Amino acid sequence: MNQTTLDTLDFNSIASPGWASGVFDETFDATGKPRPHWTALLAELSAISPTELSRRTQQAEKTLQENGLTFNVFGDEGSSRPWSVDLLPLMIERSQWNWLQQALNQRAQLLQLLVRDLYGPQNLLRSGILPPEVVFPQPRFLRECMGFHPPELTSLTLYATELARSPDGRWFAMADRTDAPVGLGFVLENRIITARLLPQVVHRLEIERLAPFFIQLKNSLRRLCPAQTEHPRIVLLTPGPRHRFYFEDVYLARYLGYTLVEGGDLAVRDDQVFLKTLSGLHRVDVIFSRCMEHSIDPLVQGATANSGVPGLMQAIRAGNVRLANTPGCGLVDVPVFMAFLPQLCQELLGEPLMLPSIPTWWCGNPTDLEQVWKRFDDLVLKPAFRSSGQEEYIVSEMSDEAIAALKQNVIQHPDHFVAQERIERSAAPCWRDNRLQPGHVALRTYCVPDESGTFELMPGGLVRLAPTPEPMELSVLAGVSSKDLWIQAEGTAAKVSLLAAEDAPVVLKRSDALFPSRVADNLFWLGQSLERADFLARLLRSTVERMTSESDDDLPELQGLLRALADQGQIEADYLLEEFALALPRIELILPKLIFDPTEPKGLGNAVAELRRLTSSVRDWISAELWRTTQEGAENFFRAAAETDDLSELLTAIDQLILDVASISGLIQDGMIRGPSWRFLDVGRRIDRGRNTANLLLSTMAASQIAEKPMLKVLLEVLDCRMTYRSRYLENIQQNGVLDLAITDETNPHSVAYQAVCLAAHIEELPTAQHPLRSQVKRLIMRIVHAVRMLTDAQLEASPPKELADVLTGVEKQFKELSDELTRKYLVLSVRPRQIND
Repeated sequence: MNQTTLDTLDFNSIASPGWASGVFDETFDATGKPRPHWTALLAELSAISPTELSRRTQQAEKTLQENGLTFNVFGDEGSSRPWSVDLLPLMIERSQWNWLQQALNQRAQLLQLLVRDLYGPQNLLRSGILPPEVVFPQPRFLRECMGFHPPELTSLTLYATELARSPDGRWFAMADRTDAPVGLGFVLENRIITARLLPQVVHRLEIERLAPFFIQLKNSLRRLCPAQTEHPRIVLLTPGPRHRFYFEDVYLARYLGYTLVEGGDLAVRDDQVFLKTLSGLHRVDVIFSRCMEHSIDPLVQGATANSGVPGLMQAIRAGNVRLANTPGCGLVDVPVFMAFLPQLCQELLGEPLMLPSIPTWWCGNPTDLEQVWKRFDDLVLKPAFRSSGQEEYIVSEMSDEAIAALKQNVIQHPDHFVAQERIERSAAPCWRDNRLQPGHVALRTYCVPDESGTFELMPGGLVRLAPTPEPMELSVLAGVSSKDLWIQAEGTAAKVSLLAAEDAPVVLKRSDALFPSRVADNLFWLGQSLERADFLARLLRSTVERMTSESDDDLPELQGLLRALADQGQIEADYLLEEFALALPRIELILPKLIFDPTEPKGLGNAVAELRRLTSSVRDWISAELWRTTQEGAENFFRAAAETDDLSELLTAIDQLILDVASISGLIQDGMIRGPSWRFLDVGRRIDRGRNTANLLLSTMAASQIAEKPMLKVLLEVLDCRMTYRSRYLENIQQNGVLDLAITDETNPHSVAYQAVCLAAHIEELPTAQHPLRSQVKRLIMRIVHAVRMLTDAQLEASPPKELADVLTGVEKQFKELSDELTRKYLVLSVRPRQIND
């Protein structure tokens, strides 16, 4: 293919038949002319220069990166892969789309009837239309779901289909997705990015909006509510931050306006599902589940259902909660049913199947198996009872030994395999490596039922691209890039927004009463991790600065700093004893490794890693800027680990971390609403800062250096109080002045007293049961406030300050008890519903 010109995109250069040889060309017909529905789009795109398109592509990549649009490749933290979008959309003709609407509605109706029969009367098995070997042996047949699918209830709320075109332009269904289909969030982001960078094109071509589909989805979920209340409580259930599509879970929850929950956020009491919140348990009516149906209830499904809710299946059976999709729908995800769909359609709907599946043969059927042996080398073999997109065998690409082993496996277990034809995927233009190239298309479409039960097709979809027409994994993760799918409206595109779906005025609020306890718990520990990272970084900076000092003077404060580091678990205590230190590696050699190691439980690296993990866990409760700044700060810190060989480089990395933590703190202080999110984050931070300050002072006293001026200077450095002390006392550094600033000064944000006063104010705002006496939480914080306010000048001046050390030891212990009591009272909720208002 020719290189594009410098002035405009030359689509004529890709109109030659050789460009899409052997596959269906989405853009041009066999004569090289643009297909009618592409003509206007090509004219618009041709006005954009290659340089400008490359610039917009870079802007799209930057936006995706800033939005944190990733998927977790291996399901583990740290394995995220960035999403990629090609700005040249895929266009599908309106008449073709209308036909797909009818065909996919029929297919969804058929699969729903199939699920109802197999988990109900099982007439298809009794009549012999479906052999029992297709149903009962497979792990996707969940016997606990028998009776979950009566005809009067909608079983299938969200249905997705993998589509591809054969070389003659016919559509084929490559796979059905009925068990928590993913990809909607990526579809939305692709549309937002493309529309933002090609705004005039979208409007001039009257491209259908996606919002009506999501309004329909919300309506479908609302209709599932068992009690038919006007405002049912709907939550979106995610497997958690380790889920490979967690970004999408957060994205959808925000877009749809649902509370994002994990299994631990929900509790089943008296066969009803409740959301654990700070104000007690609140009943849930509908769960939009993003968890695979075999992992939603560990009580029934065992330890593999670790992301589920114990007792959930019984609550569903009792009719007190509905799940979308209803458990059991995933049975028809597996490819074995594709071999039977034409006959099933005739039996259940009385009409031929409109959208054919990719030709499929079940090897458990002797007739089908005979056909498979005849064409074995040209087929793709798959496990019959696993969802398409997982394990598969492309026979033509296998070695002779592997083919022989596969044949033997098929002979021994023929009913465990299906065989399918290969389809060479259609081609569409894409912009890759700064030039036009062919991209081979895999399309995932989405349907939801309307009020009448008709499945409505989203006027868009998830397009994935591969550089070759070879078989592509049937997964959102497949391909090298993605595209937006455009469907032109029949007339003027409706200007519909999800934000305008509700016309009634809202009930004014100042905070969200339904604040999940898990979120409060994560924010509480996020505050502690943030404060610990800041404190350790400042303590280490003071230490490293003195270790790298060129001064000839002795540095007596270094021993005190090492004592503080040992007390904080940063180094081994043996480094404090000369006779033992000689047998250890030199501290300047071992310190960089210890600092960056995320597996050291009390280390700085662990605090930063926890900071990154916890911000991901509460991503739907914090701003995008706060999340992005935290992630970038953590990435900068761990990237520096590979570049840090000596203490001077370590000092640079620590300085950068302190600046990043300051940025995060600023975003929290300036950007967070003073509601439960901010409150629990700040409570965690105040407790940790109070303990850190008390422990630092106790370490200094234990080293018998509390009265020494060099160590007092260190305390002012670590507590970030140098400028304040200098403005009050100039350079007259005295023990009582430093201890007043560090302990009793309620105007100093780093003092123990300041933390105590702030915590007292926070605790007054927390929900609590009505009782004439003060709670244990309030009594604890009152003791801390009283202890620091009752300190005297003599206690601050005493040398050694024994009484002061005793007070600080008690205060530090009470901070720890306060943390434990807050956790017990607010962050671990296990009461029964009737106890909420006790």
